[in-house]
Parts: sequence; structure tokens; C-alpha cells
Amino acid sequence: MKRFTTRILALTAILFSIAACGTPEVEEEHEKSNKCALVKFSFNSSANPGVTTTSAATANGYWFISVPEGTDLTRMVPEIRVSEGATVQIDDKPFTEGTACDFSGNIQKLRVISESGENSSVYKICVKYGNPYIDNKVVDFMDDFKIPGVSVSIMKGTEVVYSNGYGFADAANETRCTPDHLFRMASISKQFCTMCIMTLKEQGRLNLDDRVFGEGGLLEKVNFRVSDYHRTITVRHLLSHSSGICKGLSDPAFDNSYRFYSGSSRPVPTDTLIQRTLDARWEPDYDEGFSWTPGMGHNYSNVGFCILHRIVEVVSGKDYESFLKEDVLKKMGITDTHIGGYLDQRRANECVYYSQGGGDGYSNPLREIAGAAGIITSTNQMMKILTYMDGDDTVPDIFSKETIQEMYTPYSYAGPGPHGSNFNQYGLGWRLNHSRLFQGAHYHGGNIAGTATIWVGNNNQHMSGAFVCNSRAYNNDSYGQSIDTAMYVLLEEFMNYFN
Repeated sequence: MKRFTTRILALTAILFSIAACGTPEVEEEHEKSNKCALVKFSFNSSANPGVTTTSAATANGYWFISVPEGTDLTRMVPEIRVSEGATVQIDDKPFTEGTACDFSGNIQKLRVISESGENSSVYKICVKYGNPYIDNKVVDFMDDFKIPGVSVSIMKGTEVVYSNGYGFADAANETRCTPDHLFRMASISKQFCTMCIMTLKEQGRLNLDDRVFGEGGLLEKVNFRVSDYHRTITVRHLLSHSSGICKGLSDPAFDNSYRFYSGSSRPVPTDTLIQRTLDARWEPDYDEGFSWTPGMGHNYSNVGFCILHRIVEVVSGKDYESFLKEDVLKKMGITDTHIGGYLDQRRANECVYYSQGGGDGYSNPLREIAGAAGIITSTNQMMKILTYMDGDDTVPDIFSKETIQEMYTPYSYAGPGPHGSNFNQYGLGWRLNHSRLFQGAHYHGGNIAGTATIWVGNNNQHMSGAFVCNSRAYNNDSYGQSIDTAMYVLLEEFMNYFN
């Protein structure tokens, strides 16, 4: 009886305890997140010895990150931050924090899977050798202006100190860009034409003050119809953009009514383009209150350099590309510079060109305007070329010091006008005396649909550089800069960085 009473009391105590505590709580099930974003991708120095901690920069949907040359890309430990609760796969394999991965391939696919498992996002990671400080700035530039591919080379004296490609030479096939890829040079082609003219000068086959048109002119046998005005134009006038050949006109080299047959996309021969320009020149220039004469002032002319490339052909007896390669570039050991063409004429190591703003990256007849805008080359070759025209004996120049001085001396315009006698920013085929950048350097930029370029030779600190793109943008960046201004500013910064 006593034992029974004890059991009753114990049961009563348990029931009293349950009653006092109430019904046991059941933990609510956590609602799992559908978020699947990649927040950060980086390599930190603690997990990757010899690698400066750096984060990826994004452009055009890709994540780009640079590591020092020689880093073992097959064993890189990434730091990855994603949406809370999400998991990560790299190349379809589950990723665990702190695990080394192989990033030596062209592009790695990183998938972020939401905590709920219902959503996922795929990110493309591009790891390459380079300088994170420089490379992230280029990637930001590419994102601002939607540029698929960029190449940059920097040289100190005659030594290339940095050379790298960014993004894609061919975006559709995700072909990574290198500094050996060929890019269209646009107006940098004018410096190649200038090299040809200066070579003919040094061969004694023409003088810079030779007349171009009419009886006794270099192009006399081409039989252009010319006015008295045109008969006074010299080679020097064309090289310095002082001929006035296009004064009062739109730019005939890029005006379809001049450069194509009527109602057709078939380009007219270079001589027809030149003749149409000669026929259309408007004279006198009453809008400025005076009649323009050759040599009076700076009036940028693409057709002027089409005329110069015809002078090269007529005087040398060779087609323009053959003379450029055989008589000029061969002396420098340059073997992969050419006249470009249309998409179906693209070379194996040449970029694809991407249009923006309604332009057509393949609309320009490059062979017909070769002297003004036809060259394709690489930034590595551009650096080598500059060493042969810098007035420094470290690498023997292909021209005499007198010829080099003529090219890089501001042309003396007769004036008047805004680009008259006070204009000191153009020599012979080269720009000079930028108002705030590239002090002491000769330089030039270029742009046509699908292309934006600049190169700079031998500033006061003996720095040179090139920055070229396979697209051309028409918007401004967050600083209000056009693509040209942004390229100029970045190239100046990069040359200072490596000085």
C-alpha cells in the first residue's frame, strides 16, 4: 500500500509539472531564401601566398580578377560571398570554403544556388595574370563603355614594362583578348602613312615641298581635274592637315555620298573618292571672313591621307600595303601589321569589331581609305615601332634625326583663324603638345565605328603606351568623360604608374 501511494504521488508530481510548464513549444520551420547572388569574389593573401588581396571587377556580365605572373592558377583558394544560406558550385562541383580550385581554364562557371534550392544564378569568372591596380581600372572602363575587348601596352625607354589583354577579342566565342591580337587602328593609320612618305623622302624619291597636283605634280599622271587652288598643295600641307582639301565640306572619307557608288554599298576606288572631294571643295570660306589658302591653318582631313597613300603608290610603283611592309615595317622586324578589311576578310588573330550607337563596325572600306584609317596591328607591335622613331640610339632609328625632328616639330601655320598661326599641336602626321597630358610626347588617337585607339611615344619621362578597343562608345562615363577622354586619362595614369 505504501509503494502504491508513492507511485501515485510521483505521477501527480509529473502531471503537476507538465501543467505548470504548459504544452511543449514546437520550433517554427525557417522559411528558406530564394536569393542566389554572388556578392564578392576575391583572392586573399593569407590563403594564397604571394598574391595581393584583391577582388574581382565586373564588366559586361563577367567577373575579371588578376593575379601576379607565375601564380599557380591550378591551386587558388577563392573567398566567395553569396546570399545568406546559398551554396556554391564551381564548374558544376560543390565548393567548400577554404578549398583550392583550378582557375587555369579560359573561363570558370560559378553557380550560386539559393537556400531554397528553387533559384540559381550563373557567373563567369575570368582569372588571368596581371596587375590588379591597372587591370581593375581597365575593366571598369570596359563596363562603363560596354567594350568587349581591350589591349594595353606600356614601355619605359625601349623596354615594354607591362602588356596585357582584357575581355574578349571575339565575344561570341569567348576568345580572351591578348596584346598580340590585331585591332583596327583608325586614324593611327596616318602615322603609318607618314612613315611611308618619310621613307620615300629619305630614299630621295620625293621632297616634302613637292607639289601634288597638276603639271609637274607627283600625281600628274593620275590626271585629276584640279583648280588653281589644288595646284598649290604640297606633301607637307597634306601631312600637317593644312591643305584645306576638305574645307567647308563634311568628311568625304566617311560620307557615303562620296565613298560609295550611288544607291550601293560598293566602295568607289580611292581615286574616285579623291576626285569627288576635289570637285566639291567650297571656296572661298566667307564664313570666317577670309579665303583659305594651303598652309593657312589646321583643317583635319582624312582624304588628305588618302591622297598621301596614292602618292606612295605612284612614286614607289608598288601598291600601298606592299610598300609599307617591304620598305618600312620589314626594317623594324614587324611582320604582322596589315591593311584590314570586312568581316569575311578577318584574320585569324584579329578582333571582331562591335558596333554601338547605330554605327556599323564593318561599314568602312578600309582598303580604299588605307592611308587614313586602314591599318590593323597589335599593341606589342606598336611599342616596337615607336622604338625605331624616338630619336634615341638605343634602338637604331629608321629615319635620320633631321627627319624625326621634322615629324615632331609643330607645323608653322600662316594663320589667321582659330587653327592658324597660334596652333602648335600638330607636326607631320603626329599630334603634339597636348594641353595637359603626355608632356613632350608625340601621340595620336583614332576612332571609327567599332574601334577606339590611342598611342603615345616618348614623353618627357621616356614613357610610351598604347590603349586600343574593339568597340566605340558614344556615351559618357560617371565622370562625364567621353571614351576618348577616359582612354587618354587612363593611359597617362598607367605611364606614370610604371615610371
